[in-house]
Amino acid sequence: MNWVRALAGVLVLWSSTAGGATLTWTANSEPDLAGYRIYQCHLQPCTKSSGNQSLLVTLGRVTTFNIGTPAVTQYYFITAYDSANNESGSSNLVTVAATGSLSPVLLSSPRSSPITTVTLTVVGNPVTGPWGVEGTTSDHRNVMATVLLDGAVHHVEHYAPYGFPDDNGIMATTGRFGTGKHTVEFIFYLEGTTTEIGRASVTVQEGSATPLPPPPPMSTVTLTVVGNPTTGPWGVVGSTTDLRDVMATVRLDGVDHHVEHRWPYGFPDDNGITATTGQFGSGSHTVEFIFYLEGTTTEIGRASVTVHEGNT
Repeated sequence: MNWVRALAGVLVLWSSTAGGATLTWTANSEPDLAGYRIYQCHLQPCTKSSGNQSLLVTLGRVTTFNIGTPAVTQYYFITAYDSANNESGSSNLVTVAATGSLSPVLLSSPRSSPITTVTLTVVGNPVTGPWGVEGTTSDHRNVMATVLLDGAVHHVEHYAPYGFPDDNGIMATTGRFGTGKHTVEFIFYLEGTTTEIGRASVTVQEGSATPLPPPPPMSTVTLTVVGNPTTGPWGVVGSTTDLRDVMATVRLDGVDHHVEHRWPYGFPDDNGITATTGQFGSGSHTVEFIFYLEGTTTEIGRASVTVHEGNT
């Protein structure tokens, strides 16, 4: 629909006591005008949302209606509606007393409170990285936007561009807000008022919605004691069945001894071919190898061996 102009005014005429009161108004000229509705209240406030109103009559494209002479004072207002059933705001209020005295009324176009188109655009990539939302409105008046994240007010913006979580003066900035679904809503109002002119929301999935695959099975770790702990120096060679780039943390009696990043993996060291040997004090000793993917904390397997140094 395209409402070309607002109605300039409505003339209310009093015909006679016998004939009752007649409302007469200037017709709207919009091509899709369907007609008018007259509402009646027995007390004030008398508006479309007051709860005191009742629809007296729905009219076509006429410009007069006789409301009769009420037994008690009544209040009337008029709206216009179009072929898509869009309805205007209320006209000024007309008071009709039992004596027939009237007050003037002014009627607006059915689009006096226009329904604004609000468009939201997701920027960034919520699945793989930071993201944000840009909001725009087709209303060219001075407007402001309340921005909500998951139903809670995030911030209020008074100037374009309107962005979530913020803007840099040109477009929305981006951020991360936790893996899972998030809903961002923009509600636009006339600046400095509670008059809503339009709203829209968008739901995004931050991070992958597909569950991560289960970790690969732990690798087989094999430890081999070299030398002879009973009679002399000894050591341990560690190996793994995992062919990826791995590293090993080597521990002696529960304490980190060293980290190895290249094969061969040996305790207390290696000579490039096998583990070297040494002596660490008579008694039992436990050597443990913990293998990780190189440069990560992703463990792929571990094993330990306990030896007795010296004669038992």
